[in-house]
Amino acid sequence: MLSKTIGILRNLPTGFSHDAAKEIEEATSLPWQENSYSEYTSKGYEAFSLFSKSGDSTDTIIEDCSPKPTPELDKLPTIRSFLEHCNLSLMWVRLNKLAPGTCFWEHRDYSELSQEQKVRLHVPISTSPDSYMVFQDTSVHMKPDAMWLLRPDSDAHGFINGHCERIHLIIDAYLNNELSNQIDRVYLPEESVTLLPEPTPDIYDKLLSLAARLVDENREHDAEELLLKTFFQYNQPLGFSYDLVVSLYEKYSRGEKVQEWMSRKYRFLHQEELKNVKKKWEQPDHATRSY
Repeated sequence: MLSKTIGILRNLPTGFSHDAAKEIEEATSLPWQENSYSEYTSKGYEAFSLFSKSGDSTDTIIEDCSPKPTPELDKLPTIRSFLEHCNLSLMWVRLNKLAPGTCFWEHRDYSELSQEQKVRLHVPISTSPDSYMVFQDTSVHMKPDAMWLLRPDSDAHGFINGHCERIHLIIDAYLNNELSNQIDRVYLPEESVTLLPEPTPDIYDKLLSLAARLVDENREHDAEELLLKTFFQYNQPLGFSYDLVVSLYEKYSRGEKVQEWMSRKYRFLHQEELKNVKKKWEQPDHATRSY
């Protein structure tokens, strides 16, 4: 059940997100910077930390730690008060900002961290109805004035932003007694959920043909993003967006690109069954797949 992966943990007071958005807009010299996980995203994703291991706001690669507040917390008293009273065992806290149309590709999180139980909490500050967290067969719009729980190491997921700038408060928190008790009451509102359509039989052939034209025009990056975005559009198997990119480069006999994208698929999805995938693709008699 998707509700075990994502859902509303707590409803917040009406207007909280609006007040926090206004506070961020009026704050001076917030240190927005290109995010530290740029390989996972399209352009237009910025972040800074409010709690980090070092207490530095530019430290945005999360680690297991007892975090220190950063100086920017004092510029945002509404958010600071919220964090002080939310009774969470904090691991890391960031503000993430996505430009219109920005994507976070299909992935899982936390594989590089300790086995200590933790969850990710999203508090939408600024968003639009056409912004979605996307799973294999479902998209979920996270409405404001709520704290959303995400288990980012469970189902593969991604994010596609809509036509407006999106800002989320992202809280990585260790499970304590209070949070553990609340998780049992997490719910996923029906109005937030949209099922993704099944692709028609020829859809991938058309997309691969278009991607090939882009490659021929020396627009490899655009070709890759065209295929990666299928994750947000269709109900398709785990990692299939990456398989499409691999298939594209197979058609061009671009072995180094095939290796690169198979490696990304493994690293982004952290699947045990993919551990031997690199060895598989190195075999000279590997046949080209078709889609």
